[in-house]
Amino acid sequence: MSTTHAPTLILLAPSEDQDEACAPLRAADPGLAIVPVCDRGAVERAARAYPHARLLSVCSPVIVPARVLDALEGPAYNLHPGPPAYPGLFPAVFALYDGGAAFGATLHEMAAEVDAGPIVAASEIDIPPDMDRLGLEALSRRLVLHVLRQCADALVRTDTPLAPIGIPWGGPVRRQADFDALCRLPEDVDATEFQRRLRAVGEGPHHALRLPRFGRWFRLEPEHPDTPVVKAGRVVS
Repeated sequence: MSTTHAPTLILLAPSEDQDEACAPLRAADPGLAIVPVCDRGAVERAARAYPHARLLSVCSPVIVPARVLDALEGPAYNLHPGPPAYPGLFPAVFALYDGGAAFGATLHEMAAEVDAGPIVAASEIDIPPDMDRLGLEALSRRLVLHVLRQCADALVRTDTPLAPIGIPWGGPVRRQADFDALCRLPEDVDATEFQRRLRAVGEGPHHALRLPRFGRWFRLEPEHPDTPVVKAGRVVS
């Protein structure tokens, strides 16, 4: 006797983003069972409980272990800010530092390696020349929601994989260490390089450009210390 399962989607997203991420999926299939999870432990438990479900990660910092991907019957998907040319962490930072002309959002199959699975959707727009990191991250958040709305009908058909679009990943996969290195200014930094890094990195409070002098490190204080902290286009404190 064959067993059928009700369509189920495990939605991995920060708690403050769950409602916004759910909305286009609910609109595409009001009867879809959505299991919201926010952290690694919860996604592991959900994958064990719903092995037939589709896992979709939206703007989540959680790296899903290979054992979780292997436990699911079909491919899992990750939707995040950053175009295929900038895999890994801090895509907005490195796009600005490189003087990139375009930025976007990418939807791809999850793989054991970060940002390595086949790309199934992507959207890009031009970067305005005067845009800084906060502006670009806010823009990329809107692009993520645009891609989610565009792909919602396909994502809720949990028994049908999304077709790759043939766009390859490009560039190195950036890590935390790459961002930290960008924050460390060389002793002989000139005004042009300083402004280039300041535009890309932005101002703290949890990070800052640093300069070595006299065997010590000096941190750049924020120009506006009372400005709200913004992460991926959302005020977090």
